Amino acid sequence: MFEPKNRAAASVLGWALLYWAAAYISLMLDDPLSHVGFVWFPAGVGVAAFLVSDYRRWPWLLAAFFIAHLIADINFGHDIPIAVPLAIITLTSDMATAWIVSRYAQNKDGLQIVLRWIVATFVISAVAAVLSAGWLTLFDNAPFDELVWVWWGAHASGVLYLTAVVMGLRGYQLGSTNTGTKAIVVGVASLILMVICAWLIFDAEQMDMTRRHAPWRATLVFALTGIPVVLAVVAAISCGNRMGSLALLCLGAIVIYHSSQGTGPFFLKSLRPGESLLLAQCYLVGTALLIVFLRVFTQTVKRYGGVREQRQETAFMYRLDATSGHMDWDGRIHEALGTDQETMSSATQILAMAHPDDRSALAAMLATDGDKSGGEQAAEFRLKSAATDWIRIRATAPVLISEPDKAILVGTWLVGQGGQS
Repeated sequence: MFEPKNRAAASVLGWALLYWAAAYISLMLDDPLSHVGFVWFPAGVGVAAFLVSDYRRWPWLLAAFFIAHLIADINFGHDIPIAVPLAIITLTSDMATAWIVSRYAQNKDGLQIVLRWIVATFVISAVAAVLSAGWLTLFDNAPFDELVWVWWGAHASGVLYLTAVVMGLRGYQLGSTNTGTKAIVVGVASLILMVICAWLIFDAEQMDMTRRHAPWRATLVFALTGIPVVLAVVAAISCGNRMGSLALLCLGAIVIYHSSQGTGPFFLKSLRPGESLLLAQCYLVGTALLIVFLRVFTQTVKRYGGVREQRQETAFMYRLDATSGHMDWDGRIHEALGTDQETMSSATQILAMAHPDDRSALAAMLATDGDKSGGEQAAEFRLKSAATDWIRIRATAPVLISEPDKAILVGTWLVGQGGQS
């Protein structure tokens, strides 16, 4: 018991340190007197921590994040009476976002999980932005209409960008992935090229878009920003979520650093101080969501293709004469089972082909002395094929049709093409 408690405490402490580091970096990049920064990476750390942790650990994470939040505020000289309510609002919104995703992601596919995460982030961040901006307006005479948009943009982008990074680095998969040697080579090469291209593009101090002699320069620079995105996507698709998250992390570090230094395509002189950081985060969020959606799409296609391959079935309808035991089939079922037509015309011979463990169930289904009203459950059984393999068959519940001179049992068998076992 002692070791698991130590492990849980270490996990909470690790998340708290990561939260503090993200808060410190965010405030270092932009330290406004209004307590509202243009960058807020801790939101993504908080949501990711709640998502991967058991509900019983949430109160401890909440307390640890609150302390880390206040320490960061103290480091930058923020007024504690104002900072405490803001920390409570921020952490409550992070926990609410994680709770909605966890609560409604049960038995859902990857696309639904991602969409719920995005919608929850936008809606809850908007509510938290109104509360935070209202608090600052009430006690600090801050402009509400300006602060609410900055707070919402910084918080929502922090969640969408860094949650995707952290979840990927922890190995969270929306589907299985198999990475070969060639894929690893392609992924690593794409990551290296992405870092080089991103550094050259965003360290573009010489690309002054206000130069009158080169009005096309702005269009060119913005077009070049698509190159790192493509390379990051290639790395993610080739090597999986960890490589994709590493690419996002490297791209984010380069983009945020150069944008904060006043270089690169997102540093426009027409923008107010700090707004270039919001623009850079929109770029990172777009890249992160593109990678997430592509990973969901590729995994969904693989799973759907696998299900179709396994579940490819052909339906054969039969009519069984209860008196003679003769069976007539709509379709050439004998070819699908690798036997002859005469064998498939006799209920007795079909029962002899059945797997010993399934013979009694098949006999009960073909029996005509009970109530065959169609309310019975469908059944599965195995028949022996000419290739000495057992072919799995799904059968619908048969219906007994009474005629003046005889009784006819009618049903359908679904023969799987890839169902041998």
